[in-house]
Amino acid sequence: MSKVTAMSMPTRLLTHLRDLGPRTGEFAVAPIDRAQVDAALAVLADHYGGEVDPAKLVPPERDGPLRGDLALRAPYLSDLAGELRDRLEGNYSAVVIPRLGLDGLPLPTRSALMFALSASLGLPTATDQVDRRVVWDVKVREEKVKNNSVSTFSEHPFEADLHTDTQYFARPERYMMLYFIVPASCGGGISTSRDLGCLRDALSASDDGRWAMQYLTGRDLPFRIPAVFTQTGKADKVEVTFAPIFGTRPAVRFRTDTLRKGLDLYPDYDTVELRRALSILNAEVARQEKLVSIHMPADGLQVLNNHEALHGRSPFADYRRHVLRIRVAETGVPGLDMAA
Repeated sequence: MSKVTAMSMPTRLLTHLRDLGPRTGEFAVAPIDRAQVDAALAVLADHYGGEVDPAKLVPPERDGPLRGDLALRAPYLSDLAGELRDRLEGNYSAVVIPRLGLDGLPLPTRSALMFALSASLGLPTATDQVDRRVVWDVKVREEKVKNNSVSTFSEHPFEADLHTDTQYFARPERYMMLYFIVPASCGGGISTSRDLGCLRDALSASDDGRWAMQYLTGRDLPFRIPAVFTQTGKADKVEVTFAPIFGTRPAVRFRTDTLRKGLDLYPDYDTVELRRALSILNAEVARQEKLVSIHMPADGLQVLNNHEALHGRSPFADYRRHVLRIRVAETGVPGLDMAA
């Protein structure tokens, strides 16, 4: 039998601390040193030109060279992304890191490092189709709230029901990263999630649940794209994606408000059977005792498999709450168009 020495074993950056719920794990991470921070920023400067401005970090035209340079010159982020991917494609649909160790760095630097981590994980995608920003600030847009013109969970302080991110696009991104800058001090803004396997098991336990799951599998339904994410970004632009709630890739695509708005536009789809199936599904999704609820601290990172877990957020009153969100599409899937 060959002897395995310590030198031959790769160093792991993630240390499992505990499981928070079905397929949801909490991990500690080895700290990043300043040399790796500087190396990652230098790579971004080389690819995007000059001083790194997070607002100008758009999806790379060719993600391979950027990912390769990060792996060569900033291996910490590349290795961490690899471990996150392994977890999210294995035993976990959600990974929580309570403290990433970046809180002493300026906000633009942390934003840039989150972008570099996302580029190492897969292909970071544009949040909107106009400015094409990758790093999106999830915080209350007070003027929009006053004018009742918010069109997405990331702009208001109200509850965000469990949902799939970008369920209104033809191909929702595989992963979603949330990095917490300022948690809500009021006790709200609690992150919630539910693993798809847990949801399926619960539905399969009853005749009604099995019927609803079968009815909603592979059946195309209209999801309206929020105005801010349309091609023009204007409120009068109407765009709809037709896709099933339960499918293959993604395995789940769910959000009540965009589906309701889509059904308003296409009432022929709004049948008695559909309403019954959605009522059964919504009742199961809303079961509080099945949720994984986490009060994420400052400098905490949450990464989810957006194809296999629903996520949401409780309402909050502290408008200082600030979270960075990045969506990441997978790479290397045959026949998958990676364009944003």
